[in-house]
Amino acid sequence: MKRICFLCVIMSLLLFIAGCWDQDLLKDARLIYGGGYDPAPNGKLRVTFVIRDVPSGEQQSPKNDIITTEGNTPRDARDHADDQVSRHIRTYKNRFILIGEELAKQDIYPVLEVFYRDPKSSLNARIGVAQGTAEDILSLKKVGNVLIAEEIDELIKSKEETTTVPKVTLEKIYPVMLDPGEDFVLPYLMEQGARVNVSRIAMFHNNKLTGTLSPDESTMYLLLKGNKGKVTRFTQNMSIKGEMSTTEENPQIRYDFLTFNVDKLKQKMKVKVQSGDQITVHLKLKMKVSVIEYPKDRLEKKQVVAELNKDLSKKMTDLAQKTLEHMQKARCDGLGIARQLMAFHPRVWKKQKEEWGSNYQKVHFTPVVQVEITKQGIIN
Repeated sequence: MKRICFLCVIMSLLLFIAGCWDQDLLKDARLIYGGGYDPAPNGKLRVTFVIRDVPSGEQQSPKNDIITTEGNTPRDARDHADDQVSRHIRTYKNRFILIGEELAKQDIYPVLEVFYRDPKSSLNARIGVAQGTAEDILSLKKVGNVLIAEEIDELIKSKEETTTVPKVTLEKIYPVMLDPGEDFVLPYLMEQGARVNVSRIAMFHNNKLTGTLSPDESTMYLLLKGNKGKVTRFTQNMSIKGEMSTTEENPQIRYDFLTFNVDKLKQKMKVKVQSGDQITVHLKLKMKVSVIEYPKDRLEKKQVVAELNKDLSKKMTDLAQKTLEHMQKARCDGLGIARQLMAFHPRVWKKQKEEWGSNYQKVHFTPVVQVEITKQGIIN
């Protein structure tokens, strides 16, 4: 009897429970899979949306619908795009955001602000900078047989695994944009014919694009940061005094290049303040690497391996120094030196924080990279 009464009470309460008053049905939505933002000539914002269309027939493949609109703000441009399509545009499945190079040279926070305000935004969407305009890249529609939205998303993801670009999403970039102790970097996308190239990093200072790193420098920066992906490969010229070894049959064949993969990495950074408030940063990397390709071979000889370790250590140290110089020229504090000063040298930071961009360029970096070949492949 008590059980029956209890069930009756529960059933009565269920009658007063409200339904899903805020439901947003998928059948009423047009899903944005990617967006590109560029400055418009009239001072407005030019936005390109990649909208996914899934035909009703089972034999038909999904298609991209590219819509370009202009507005005073990102949300205003999205509303104008909504006027051009049936149903309502939604960002549940948004995979990436591309910012054109000219727009990235301005403060990019106002462009991204709408995504943080909307509780239904996809915060795991990746972010990148497009060489030229984002509209040009998205207008490709397809790369081979792959739709442009999937191609860009998967391409950036694969380059994250090969230690080429950092893994940056809307969620991860937000606290860094508001943090004066560190600058951020983003993947840099370039259109090459009918394809998209992702092999460089775009550097930022005060949320503005200030420069780019070469492919090798981009990978070195990530190692200096301690962010090694699944694969980290370098190819270095090991010839003496820049000479190339050739054969009589084909003088173009080069034997002096060595390709290696970084298997294990140990990174250490120490910030010191000397007399006169001179800031010195000691960076040390220890790499255990495996040889992937070296046509000269002779790796069974310990003396040869020892010489290669010495030469590779010098070349990688030079690359680290060159990378840091380019970062200082761009005023990109991507290693968070300012945060170290805040935590351990607050007096120095208080004096330098107002002009940290120019003061950062005076920081003295002393990188040391130690390379040790531990694997030589199955030949030896």
